[in-house]
Amino acid sequence: MAKSPLVWISILGLFGFEAHAQANDSLDMRALGRFGYTQTINDVWGWVDTATNKEYALVGVQNGLSIVDVTNPTNPVQTNFFSGASSIWRDMKTWGNYAYTVHDIFNGTSNGIFIVDMTTIYDQYPSTYTRNPMIQVPSGNFEILQRAHNIYIDEQGYLYLFGSNIAQGGALIFDLNPDPTNPTYLGMYNNHYLHDGVARGDTMWGAAINAGFFVAVDVSTPASPVQYNFTQQTPYSFTHNIWFSDDNQRVFTTDERSGAYIGEYDVSDFNNVSELDRIRTKFSNDVIPHNVHFHNNFLVNSYYTAGVQILDVSEPGIMVETGYYDTSNDSGDGFGGCWGAYPYLPSGNILATDRQRGLFVLSSDYTRASFINVSVIDSLNQQSLINADVELLGGDISGRTNIFGNLKGGQVASGTYSLVASKNGYLPDTISVSLSPGNMLNVQVALLPANVSLDEMGPLRSLDIYPNPLQGDQASLQLSKWSDDFKGAQYRLIDLNGRVLQSGTLEAKQVDLAQNQLAEGVYQFQISTGNYQRSFRLMIL
Repeated sequence: MAKSPLVWISILGLFGFEAHAQANDSLDMRALGRFGYTQTINDVWGWVDTATNKEYALVGVQNGLSIVDVTNPTNPVQTNFFSGASSIWRDMKTWGNYAYTVHDIFNGTSNGIFIVDMTTIYDQYPSTYTRNPMIQVPSGNFEILQRAHNIYIDEQGYLYLFGSNIAQGGALIFDLNPDPTNPTYLGMYNNHYLHDGVARGDTMWGAAINAGFFVAVDVSTPASPVQYNFTQQTPYSFTHNIWFSDDNQRVFTTDERSGAYIGEYDVSDFNNVSELDRIRTKFSNDVIPHNVHFHNNFLVNSYYTAGVQILDVSEPGIMVETGYYDTSNDSGDGFGGCWGAYPYLPSGNILATDRQRGLFVLSSDYTRASFINVSVIDSLNQQSLINADVELLGGDISGRTNIFGNLKGGQVASGTYSLVASKNGYLPDTISVSLSPGNMLNVQVALLPANVSLDEMGPLRSLDIYPNPLQGDQASLQLSKWSDDFKGAQYRLIDLNGRVLQSGTLEAKQVDLAQNQLAEGVYQFQISTGNYQRSFRLMIL
């Protein structure tokens, strides 16, 4: 068992925390504290001492591994520093009470898999282990593990190394269960170089950065992994990082390119993997996304010069940016700024590592987005209208309906908006909609063909309703310009979810409402005679 003396790293003088982000570069996120370094830093992970409930950040520094107590987020304190080979790439994960760190291209002596017994970090000489196993490659020769780009440990205690110096640099699989301080080599995936990856159950996901796609691999037999028969290209064909949803139905990726997207994919059927959505950050169209992590139906993402981004991904196919915090003094498409973001501490605090500015401890309310599903139909034949334009006035939702006549969208802001639907050959229509956080509002808009003439519509076009708005103590509405020609016409009262709440046949200008069944809100009142239909809006207060 190797012992490593405690080495302290010099830190930047911090006389009280500097509040960096201003109102225009943060949304639903706040900085609680910061810890600075004299050297550039890279990735970050977290660990909790279950005996004391203390929270720690494991920070990759160019010349080693830093352990920082973040239990008091306003006053982060470095407790340990373990010096090592010089490298701008370090990645770390934890399993139980052990921390595992790897580095990529380096100067000095390789640290291989560097292991820290975290229960000993309070000792004068914490217990550490350096492992450089001999690995047999497909040619039959043996190679010594010197470096790896990324590391992942699954729930079963299997350790995966990605982008190592062994063979093509695919994935090496180890078992930590026999001895957590001495990983047992099991096998390798060697089809493609993998820059990063994750694993759960019998499936490993790999980001094949140079090939520009991600893969899924059956690792039920670690000695002989088998790649599933698909590859999924990512938007900028430089697949850097991949993470999965808790239910294993979706994965999310980054491409480490200027202006690239976060990608979302349906992987519920390996025979029909498909892209669901893609999104950039509102900071800029040229910043570079780095790493993405899934947490409680949110994504917590690190962008180099744009800091940390939070996306609400609770509605598959609709990713909405609901939070961000800019940690960096840089801007544009450089590789300075935020490297990693870790969202899994019990406190809910987020750890973020800015290469130049140090470790940030951030918080967020994780506010849910508001969602809407708009269905646009032809008011005469009730058929869905494809490529109809939909816009939420004053909001962030706009676009065209799909082949089913629907448009789905989401935005941060809730509240009441006017929604306009239009299509060539139809009269546009505007309805009022009310959006609320965490909810999907379903609405239907019926458009009247523009070639229906006034003569064909007769007096129906000028028919109107009053009073509008209708007060709570009024139990009926009136039809203006009523004539007996309308007797026998059909009416419907419809809410904004498209549900018919009341219907009947007109016999007089007065329509009695079953108000005890109506809540306050906006409704659509429709009258149809023959083949033609006219829509009105009615506010029930």
